[in-house]
Amino acid sequence: MPDPTTDGFQASADYLHIDVALKSLWQPFNDLVAEMDSFAPRPLSDYEDDRRQKFDNYKRLNPTKSDAELTQWVDGEIAFAASERVQFSDRFSNRFMTQYVTVALLSHALCEAAINSILAIGLVKRESQELFSVLEAAPVKEKWRVGPKSFFPTYELNPGTALFETLNHLTKRRNALVHNKIHLHIGDKKILEGSKFERMTFQESTRWMRRFFSLPYDLAAHARSQLKDPSIFVLSNSAPIVTAAAHKTPNPSLQPTPPAAAELKRWAIMKQRN
Repeated sequence: MPDPTTDGFQASADYLHIDVALKSLWQPFNDLVAEMDSFAPRPLSDYEDDRRQKFDNYKRLNPTKSDAELTQWVDGEIAFAASERVQFSDRFSNRFMTQYVTVALLSHALCEAAINSILAIGLVKRESQELFSVLEAAPVKEKWRVGPKSFFPTYELNPGTALFETLNHLTKRRNALVHNKIHLHIGDKKILEGSKFERMTFQESTRWMRRFFSLPYDLAAHARSQLKDPSIFVLSNSAPIVTAAAHKTPNPSLQPTPPAAAELKRWAIMKQRN
């Protein structure tokens, strides 16, 4: 059996580019959140210049309308633009979603790169590398849940844990972005069902983003704690990213983990069909 510590074992680490990219977003994300938390809307009086410009423009385009009618139009538009909700959205929405999308894609990529590395090293050490192509083709959630069982049968990542909850949520959000499909209606009739990318509040999205940042490193730490193999040393340093609070709290098991043999057989059948 090959020993990576003594047998000239070498492995590439290109996934560290993803690691660096994800970490580089941590401080800008926290800066943006701090700016959002300290946001104070501009007073309505700040919109007087906008009000005058709109009124003059509407009067030029609608010469037959009375000043009272035009004033009513302008007042409604200014009240909407000056509302706290709209001011907040105008200032932060695009910047926040740029961060959200980038973090989601990088975190998912790093989660997959990490488990692929763990599986490759673990299988090669046990001279079972022929299983790698079967496991590598499985969805990333299943690779993390049952993949290491192929060489370490007592490994567990139960679906009832916060780690798996975050992985499941991240995968859904990432898939909705990467494989995006529009919703399409004609009148009141739905013609096409698009991607399920549910809208969330900024606060809720921020909480999930902290978990997305932390997830690849917490999954890797979970694997190290179970496998106890010094050669499987993947994503050992999460700094400056802080471990998500939810991932520190043990979760009760919600359902048992299926036997590894049954899972591996299922993925082997699926791969043959493809």
